Amino acid sequence: MRLSTVLKIAAAAILAMVVGLIAAAKSIDTERYKHLLADRVKAATGLALTFDGPIKLKLGTSPQVSVTGLALQGAKGQMILSVDRIEAQVALMPLIFRTFQVDRLILIRPKLRPEGLTLPAPGGKAPTLNLGQSDESGAPSTSFSLSELRIEDATITVRRGAKAEETQILLSRARVEPESSGGGSVSIKAEGRFGTTPFDVGGLVAAPAALLAGKSSQVQIKANVNGAAVVGRGSVTDPFGTRTVELDLHAQGDELTELLTLITGEKQPTALGPYKLAGKLNETVGGLSLSGLDAIVGKRDSLLLTAKGTVKSLNTASGLDLVVTAEADTLSGVARLMAVELPIAGPLKLSARFNDIEGGWRLTGIKSSLGRSDFAGELALVKAPRPRFFGRLSSTTLVPADFSWPTSGRGSEQARSAPLLPAIVVADGRILSLDPLPVETLKSLDADITMTAQHLPIGAIALTEASADIHLAAGKLAAEGFAAQIGNGRVQGEFRFDGTARTPTFSVRLSGAGLDLAKLAAPGTAPRIASGRGDLTVELKGQGASIRALAGALEGSVTVSMIEAALARPAESDLPLKLLTHLDPAAPAAEPLRLHCAVLKAPIKAGLISLDRGLAVETARSASLGSGSIDLRTETLDLVFSSKGGGTTRLRGTLGAPAVSTETGRASADATPCRTAQARKITR
Repeated sequence: MRLSTVLKIAAAAILAMVVGLIAAAKSIDTERYKHLLADRVKAATGLALTFDGPIKLKLGTSPQVSVTGLALQGAKGQMILSVDRIEAQVALMPLIFRTFQVDRLILIRPKLRPEGLTLPAPGGKAPTLNLGQSDESGAPSTSFSLSELRIEDATITVRRGAKAEETQILLSRARVEPESSGGGSVSIKAEGRFGTTPFDVGGLVAAPAALLAGKSSQVQIKANVNGAAVVGRGSVTDPFGTRTVELDLHAQGDELTELLTLITGEKQPTALGPYKLAGKLNETVGGLSLSGLDAIVGKRDSLLLTAKGTVKSLNTASGLDLVVTAEADTLSGVARLMAVELPIAGPLKLSARFNDIEGGWRLTGIKSSLGRSDFAGELALVKAPRPRFFGRLSSTTLVPADFSWPTSGRGSEQARSAPLLPAIVVADGRILSLDPLPVETLKSLDADITMTAQHLPIGAIALTEASADIHLAAGKLAAEGFAAQIGNGRVQGEFRFDGTARTPTFSVRLSGAGLDLAKLAAPGTAPRIASGRGDLTVELKGQGASIRALAGALEGSVTVSMIEAALARPAESDLPLKLLTHLDPAAPAAEPLRLHCAVLKAPIKAGLISLDRGLAVETARSASLGSGSIDLRTETLDLVFSSKGGGTTRLRGTLGAPAVSTETGRASADATPCRTAQARKITR
């Protein structure tokens, strides 16, 4: 066949195709097509499809169909989807046969409100939109072989959080492309903003046909959300039915609260710090769960937390079964995390098993250290109606001096009634603190904790085998059943503090007999008393908004006695040494200061400690009886000791800087001062 003949046949075929194309295009009734689309969408989904403008067909080598003003409404008339403009590239040959085969689709400025869209119930069937058959009116049929779906300037409005506040997802651009024309996975890529948070997402998902058929489909997603990197790999099955999702999830970023706020829609109360986590995310009809969790969150200067385990329900943050470790320089990070005020103490190291309970959380198998103290046992926190701790803790060593409570600036009645701190600190020699007592902190939580400690150093006194039941309720604190050993002797009593009154009140009761004075020193420190036995009785009560105010209103009595005691030689500047050197100047300097006995018997009224013949010291060479007073209101003291042999020693000044002096003149002396002081009756 000649080339000219072939060209004539080809030209004739092209002409016929063009004529057929023009004829087919002119025969398409776009108004009928709009009705066909609306009817089929209504039948498949129950939603109303409307058009604000015409459907236009533009012929060419790549014919295009454009739609202006499309809207999709729910059964109650609520707007679900509106699109300013839709552009579709259709195949040339099928158009001759009055069929729109859509190859590429572009949605321009769509607006979506998905809360008006009802998905099929679990186990239900996906909606089927059948556009493959034209109706008798001449409306064309439609088929899809999408090579690309593009979205430009989209707005998705969702309701999130407990208050169901509206948040907008702004998609500046998005693209969906099948990996191959034969089907398989679909590549997606999108970027935009979630509220004020920028993000970009990319990855592979299953083809729509596989999802609609309920088949298990592989998913790979990688997202960057405001600097946080999230990677998920796994499978999705039956998204319109039972919706089973299994994803291996990896995420890391600079601030975990930003990710939690994005997921939950609730602003988190405190910053948690950088994070890195991995786990398997599962979704079933019961909700989201997380297994194989391996996470590290925060920083050591606030709180560094690691967790391994499972979370049965991410929707309700319940079903927690985690092995956790925590490290922090202080407890401030823990207090912020739990939204409660805790003592200022640190550093913290902790390992425990973490579970949720009704209304709170529980730590079991605790092994921890805090400052110089250590703890073991179990502890729970219930957050409503007010945070409440309960449990049992044991310590090898518990050092109360490591703990201090934060002062509160909330303007409580107690704080208003307390004297204000001066703008410039006055150096008046007073040492009792004016800082407000932590009344508001005690009111902010409750506690029921049983405590035991093998070693309990309180100041220079070392107690062993200590135990107490601690109760705190609405600002009332009590340490009941307190008991501890000092050598073979035993001390017991109770402590109570009531912060509910306008002016806080406290009381303390202690008694001990046969106490081994050599055991008073804390481990690792030189004992002040090398040997001796002693007894004590303390009954005190007071009121005030600070330590100084409490001391100035103190009522009660203190009785202390010791026999055959040997005091180790302290530094030359030590006050007891100075005083005893004056009382027994003939004592050998190289030997311990040996006392046959010493007695303190002091009634206290309105902050004034009366020592009228109530302080006595006897050695092998001297016997001294003291009188005078200690005024806690002004923190001054004035004591006079009359010694056998006619000497007089005076101790006076402030509690912070007392001075010892020897006075001339004879004073009446008592040959048995310990017996005299012991026989003194205390009247209140």
